[in-house]
Amino acid sequence: MRTWYIEDAGGGCQAFSEVLVLVSEEPREIYSARLPLTWQEEVGMEEMACRLVIDMMDKAGVAKSDKLLVCSGNIFHTLHQWLEDNGYNWDTEKMDGLAHDTAEDAFHRQLVEAGVPKEYKLEGRDYRNFYRQVEKWVKKQTEPSQYWKDRGARRKPAEARYRLRSTFTRSRKCRKCNKKILPFSPVVENRVRKNGKKYRYFFHPHCSPVEPMKGKLNYATVSWDGCEVEGIILPCKQEVTCPICREIIKIGKPIFYGYLDDKLVYGHAKCLRNEE
Repeated sequence: MRTWYIEDAGGGCQAFSEVLVLVSEEPREIYSARLPLTWQEEVGMEEMACRLVIDMMDKAGVAKSDKLLVCSGNIFHTLHQWLEDNGYNWDTEKMDGLAHDTAEDAFHRQLVEAGVPKEYKLEGRDYRNFYRQVEKWVKKQTEPSQYWKDRGARRKPAEARYRLRSTFTRSRKCRKCNKKILPFSPVVENRVRKNGKKYRYFFHPHCSPVEPMKGKLNYATVSWDGCEVEGIILPCKQEVTCPICREIIKIGKPIFYGYLDDKLVYGHAKCLRNEE
């Protein structure tokens, strides 16, 4: 089993591309990539970074049994989820050593190639002063636009603001069809900010204007009164009695919720599945 480190550099600077590195210390092996300054595809920075790291992993032949230590920064959030979903052995870690040095050296090399004075260097991890120097240099150039990051491209796409959740005990009103979304039902939540205020809108999953980000809802189908009932399994919010085994379902334990017409069906999923 090998240990790989995944680190980035340059994310806090408004200019020049972020550098991503995949590093193995023993045996020593280094891969690097640069995030483009801009792109046309409707994906955010986290998705773009994830793709680049996956490509480096493919080139390096990283195995699922290897240990992956990943920087906890926002740029890798999509990668974190991808590693989890695909069964990799990974964890977050504050980077130091070869991975950190490699990423920072690669970012600095990019600056020097563009003409930034060599003496502009990161000292003692004083990123604020370092990036301020670089940004001042960019502003003095005859065509500074060629160095600035496209912040619009780096924003999360609209889909990332739509999340698949559960209504739990509260009913909601669907913003599209204006019909009631019943308690303990799947719901798509859209969070937006307007004029400095935060708003939340809700949709039935089939009414959502975009495909929501994958949630952690656990779907199940059970039997009730001779009918199949589709629903979701959630952590129990308050103690209730399972109608089949008559045992108390304690707070935090998994419980099934679904609807047969307008009737709420709930209980242990295993009990409901085994009902004759």
